[in-house]
Amino acid sequence: MTVTDRDTEMNEVSARLAYVDFKLRFTGQVTRADLKSAFGIAEAAASRVLTEYSKQRPNNKTQKTNTIVRESFEPLVDFDAELALGMLANGFNSNKLFGVTELTYEKIGKVPNQLNLCEVAMITRAIAGSYSISCNYLSENSGNHEMRTLVPLAIMHDGSSWMFRAFDRSEVKIRKFKNFHFARVRNVIENFEAKADKQKDGEALSKDEHWNLRLPLILKLHPTLSEAAKKQVRTDFGISEDKDELYITERAAFRWIVEKKWFIDARTEDEKKEDEENGIRRFYKFELCNLDMVQQMEGV
Repeated sequence: MTVTDRDTEMNEVSARLAYVDFKLRFTGQVTRADLKSAFGIAEAAASRVLTEYSKQRPNNKTQKTNTIVRESFEPLVDFDAELALGMLANGFNSNKLFGVTELTYEKIGKVPNQLNLCEVAMITRAIAGSYSISCNYLSENSGNHEMRTLVPLAIMHDGSSWMFRAFDRSEVKIRKFKNFHFARVRNVIENFEAKADKQKDGEALSKDEHWNLRLPLILKLHPTLSEAAKKQVRTDFGISEDKDELYITERAAFRWIVEKKWFIDARTEDEKKEDEENGIRRFYKFELCNLDMVQQMEGV
């Protein structure tokens, strides 16, 4: 075996051990089937990887079921929270762990220490395990920062922030499925042992009407834009030079996020009149042309 072959083999072993560590930490369990699927290896080879991992971290997982031992888990790999969430969304990539890219790449404007890795892992394990968590949440829309019980269901990324969809058992209003920012969660406690803490039928993502509802959004370049500004928006959004409209479909659960990110005017006629009377001018790139239909679909 040449030096190059030996280095390649060591990198493969390192990647497989890192994958086991990743799966345990962020989903709570790893199986031989996971390793076979991720690396295309035989079951015997997958068993050897799990054995080697246990040698290096004997207190991290159970031997029979290969599930995480939370109280004694000591990470083998130092993961970045955003990197881990990206891999949960797009698949494990050992190149990212080792800093290998096809082209020179840097992320712009990364906020340092925005995400608490341990709390992110507890939330993603709850999604994988279908159970609830308790936490405080620093909502921007409410002064209620008391402890609440959430059932996390899915992770999302809006281009700048990582969020998760969850059923809020503490919510007294009708709509209990909501979006939460990972960065605003505090004091997470995993509720994985009692039967009452498990996800109930009515709390599943399949019962989330706004998650499963796809809205047709007809967007028109906002009339307040100058011709130069309209030209720039057309370029940025891939709109033909002879067109003023853009048609997209989006989950109802994400409508307010898209409106905020894309500067979409979704005001009612009464709201527009009120802003005009008060001399309030807002910047928009688009106007939502089919607001009435969208609100009807949402059940507003």
